[in-house]
Amino acid sequence: MRFGLLWVGRTRDRHIRAAQEGFLERIARYVPVEVMEVKEESGADRHSESDARRREARRLKERIPPGHQVVVLDAGGREMSSEQFAEFLRARLDSSSSSTRGLTFIIGGHLGLDEEIKKIADHTISLSRMTFTHEMARLVALEQIYRGMSILRGARYHRP
Repeated sequence: MRFGLLWVGRTRDRHIRAAQEGFLERIARYVPVEVMEVKEESGADRHSESDARRREARRLKERIPPGHQVVVLDAGGREMSSEQFAEFLRARLDSSSSSTRGLTFIIGGHLGLDEEIKKIADHTISLSRMTFTHEMARLVALEQIYRGMSILRGARYHRP
């Protein structure tokens, strides 16, 4: 099983980017992981924002690896504790068959995600009821994936 993180735009803040890279290295100890970025659009008004989200959605769909389940990270998704998220990961890892090669977590950019992406999701999860910048959402997602894998492996990182 492989994990993919697919998001819109680059992480510009070098401190957040360094923290993301640190968590990617940690996750890779447990499971192969890859970050895929697609070009971020700018939307000057509401009409163009909708068009921009559609263009981003098209790019996102093209980058989803074949055989991956899609997990959309969205404020409207299912809320869960870190332990529940670890069990979510365990269920995917345990049921990985020849038809499911991995999980791809999708995070939108500053314009959010187009409904087309939300419709193709196998799972929709909320990171929090709070609002984060898209760069911080990426970091929180990586930390929670690492935490979830640490819980599953009984590592010292997670202590409730």
